Amino acid sequence: MAKPGVTRREMITRVGGTLAVAAGATWAAKHLYDPVGDAGLPVYPPRTLKNYFASIFDSYGASTPRISVAHGGTDSAGEVSRETIQKMIQAALGPMGGIEKFIAKGDTVLIKPNVAFDRGPRMGATTNPDVLAEMIRLCRSAGAKRILVADNPIEKPEPCFAKSRIKHAAESEGAELMLPSNALFAPVAIRDRDPRPADFEALGTWEVFHRPLELADKVIGLPPIKDHNLCFASMSMKNWYGLLCGRRNQFHQAIHNIVSDLGMMMSPTLIVVDATRVLMKNGPTGGKLEDVAIGGVTGRPAIVASVDQLASDAWCCQHLLGRDPAAGVRYLEMAETKIQDRIAAGRDEAALRARLTAEMSAGTGAPPRDRIDAKVAQTLHESKRFGIRDWQVYDREGLIKETSVV
Repeated sequence: MAKPGVTRREMITRVGGTLAVAAGATWAAKHLYDPVGDAGLPVYPPRTLKNYFASIFDSYGASTPRISVAHGGTDSAGEVSRETIQKMIQAALGPMGGIEKFIAKGDTVLIKPNVAFDRGPRMGATTNPDVLAEMIRLCRSAGAKRILVADNPIEKPEPCFAKSRIKHAAESEGAELMLPSNALFAPVAIRDRDPRPADFEALGTWEVFHRPLELADKVIGLPPIKDHNLCFASMSMKNWYGLLCGRRNQFHQAIHNIVSDLGMMMSPTLIVVDATRVLMKNGPTGGKLEDVAIGGVTGRPAIVASVDQLASDAWCCQHLLGRDPAAGVRYLEMAETKIQDRIAAGRDEAALRARLTAEMSAGTGAPPRDRIDAKVAQTLHESKRFGIRDWQVYDREGLIKETSVV
């Protein structure tokens, strides 16, 4: 019976409207329902990283230095001047063919300094901004079209880039500063399977600060040398930690595994080590000027240029930090095994193709030829690099050069 004040016509209209809404909901449930929810969205495979040295590898001379060191001096105030830094960088790169050997006209170059902490330049916890400025200037002089500067600091990015003066150095020389943001991150396959902790592996697929790496034709690592309370020494390979995103602090429990994985993951065009101010203790954050020494144990500022970040790390540990790399830097041996595995995989293309064909056809029949061709090309590309930890091998072969500038 209709409620008082509601006519029969109004009641029929209301009931009809309710039935129409119900019918519409039933149609939508039937035709618009996605039984798999978000799983129905496109799933993109993880990215892979380039080998940024591959384009140079074949033309890099057998007698060209793998490590080149330039030592300088300080001014009357005991500081390292911008002019001295400029001379050291040019002197270090000279025997290797100069910056033009590595940077070509039209290149997009990513320079990766260490900007991990909210510290001033004198504290030695971050890359010297004058070293960065000179590297930007040199890349520009070689014809680089675009120069990017990026890092994902441990502490809040904006204060880190500001207080370290990396922001000022980059912008004053016309480089583009890329601060980390979710839009610039992407999952990257560091290896094509899950990591095996028993084999000292940490990374399978992981989110990485990918956009600057994707844009870059060439990558230059620009690390400082410093003490590290967990891994003994922070140098070139540890610098790539600033490319990781997500819950990376979990890797502190297996720090040598992760650093060695980073050395395998990144094959940079060039490493230029900043040894102007070396944090000798209480690293990696520092905080006291008395913990810092000009040039480390040498007492003289230095720049170390290298195409083998592994050998460079071992050399710097011994000659700048004054420590035996075999005594505490376990990630060097681990990285050598991982990098050499990649190098060895590309030595025999015929054997590689046969192995991949067998692996990819197991249980599935013959794989498409284009899949095998792509995997062969990728493996050969990844193998074009250097990676030994015994820097004395290079020394005996005359592949380490040292010079001094006034």
